[in-house]
Amino acid sequence: MSFRTDRVRLAILLKRNPTLTKEEFSQYWLGTHAALFSGLAIVKTNLLKYEQAHTNEPVLLQLAAAMGAPKSEWDGMAIFEAESYVKIFEIFQSEEYQKVVVPDEKHFIVRQASQALPLDLNTVLDQ
Repeated sequence: MSFRTDRVRLAILLKRNPTLTKEEFSQYWLGTHAALFSGLAIVKTNLLKYEQAHTNEPVLLQLAAAMGAPKSEWDGMAIFEAESYVKIFEIFQSEEYQKVVVPDEKHFIVRQASQALPLDLNTVLDQ
């Protein structure tokens, strides 16, 4: 078993601000916040990929029923891909991110409820 050495991913599970509907959350995150975050110079320099994964509520309920498992509490997942975790951490620690992005997050997520997963990659199947 070996992990890729050319890139890593960080996934952050997000819980939406309870004052927003699921649609409002997705719209804000896809539009306003995505433009704000991806417009930062350090993001353009340090990230290879930024993806948003928004939960599909009808499928989420079907999946929970089919698996006999509880419905997931998460509303989405932000996925950051870079050459190293250091490059990702540089973004989060930058003055620009702290001044511009962090204050914007309160509009659509509960930041203190987020959970981060640093992910080393091993592709098993790629069709």
